[in-house]
Amino acid sequence: MIPSIKLLSFGLSFVLLSSSVLVTKNTFAHTNKDNNHHNSPSSSHSHSHKSIDISNHDLIPNIEIEVMEDTMTGWNVKIITDNFTFAPETVNQESNINQGHAHLYINGEKITRIYDNWYYISDLPKGENEIKINLNTNLHEELIYQGTIIGDRTVIINN
Repeated sequence: MIPSIKLLSFGLSFVLLSSSVLVTKNTFAHTNKDNNHHNSPSSSHSHSHKSIDISNHDLIPNIEIEVMEDTMTGWNVKIITDNFTFAPETVNQESNINQGHAHLYINGEKITRIYDNWYYISDLPKGENEIKINLNTNLHEELIYQGTIIGDRTVIINN
């Protein structure tokens, strides 16, 4: 049986409620050229990457993530991008600001690279967990728009 999910709006945030998980979504965590939404550049990373400032380009990539509790166990992450294509076949080759891969961070720690629009998280610690995904070039450079990393984040409360 699929748990019921309710969407509640609290000003600029959304909260998804189900039987065992609470997902909060910061609607100002992703970015695109028109609405100026960003991740904080001061977000902690377990290690740093080079970056490319793409503020003067015409086709600025955008990312939004949706996290859904799996009906069996874990969470399914849907990654929605505009002006960005996942290109695993070109990893470690010449940079292109509109293609590459993503980096997944859970609670500030880099977990893995992502090469597609879906990712499965099998387990999370009890309590509050920040899920953050940033877009990166083929050479792992973080994409920066007006001083901030292009990415999205959400918080899952695992009861």
